[in-house]
Amino acid sequence: MSFRVEPGRFALAGFPEPPAPADFAALAPPAQMIREADETSLLITEGRLPGLLARHPSARVERGLVWIRFDAPMGWEVVGFLALVTGRLASAGVPIGAVCGYSRDHLFVAERYLERTRAVLAELFPEIAGDGASPPSDD
Repeated sequence: MSFRVEPGRFALAGFPEPPAPADFAALAPPAQMIREADETSLLITEGRLPGLLARHPSARVERGLVWIRFDAPMGWEVVGFLALVTGRLASAGVPIGAVCGYSRDHLFVAERYLERTRAVLAELFPEIAGDGASPPSDD
C-alpha cells in the first residue's frame, strides 16, 4: 500500500452552528466537512483558517496537522485496514484522526509525529514505503 503526504499544513476546526455558504469555499481539495446534530467540523488547509475564524470566532481549532493519503482505492468489503494502521500508530504513541472518502482512507497527524508515522507506515508496507516527498508548507 503506498501513501503520500499531501502538501501543506492543515487545521481541524469545530463549531456548533451549521456551515455558512462561504465555508464550502474553504473546502479546496483535500478537505473534509462533517455535520453532526450539535457540531460542524472542517479539516482544511491552514491558509483558509483566518476566513473560517472570521465567520466562526468561537471555533475550536487544532493546527499543524499533516494529511496522509493512502493511494490505493479500497472497496467497501475491505475489513480491518484502518484497524491495522491505527493500532500500529497507537502502539508507537502517535495520536491520529481518520477521514474516509468513498474510495480511499486518510489520516491526519500533528506535524511533530510525521517522521514517527512515516516509520510505522514504512514498516507496515515495506514494499512501497510512501514517497514522503511532500513536506508540509504554509498555504
